[in-house]
Amino acid sequence: MALACPKCGSRDLRPSQYQNSQERWNAFRFISPLRCRDCKTRFVSRTVFPEDLLYARCPKCDRMDLNSWNEKRSTTSRWTMLKLQLGAYKTRCEYCRYDFASFRKRKETFTFSRWRKRNPDRVAEKPMGETQPADPQKLPDNRTAAS
Repeated sequence: MALACPKCGSRDLRPSQYQNSQERWNAFRFISPLRCRDCKTRFVSRTVFPEDLLYARCPKCDRMDLNSWNEKRSTTSRWTMLKLQLGAYKTRCEYCRYDFASFRKRKETFTFSRWRKRNPDRVAEKPMGETQPADPQKLPDNRTAAS
């Protein structure tokens, strides 16, 4: 189960500071305050679900949208290489671009098409290579579109 902001539905969350002692005690039960990075809403939610303990998570950002990575394009630590030799899976978090090895399988596979559907406001409207044709009335230096 993926965590999402109750207001905007974004999954771009970060841990928030504790405001009282009750929230500190709830952290032992994996109930933590979170803040949405998009709409700045603060809310308290369970961060670890028992059904998700069997699947890999990014050690940096705690996401479960993971992909695999190519050994040749990345420099890895000796610890990661040892895990790979023992049979771990090559796993990459596309959000924070962190390559790691995990013995747990991926629950969700990251795809850019799913990311575009969830984040339509972050997708550019036109690719960078495309330009619009120039308007002949707005050309500088008395040039026309024909010349």
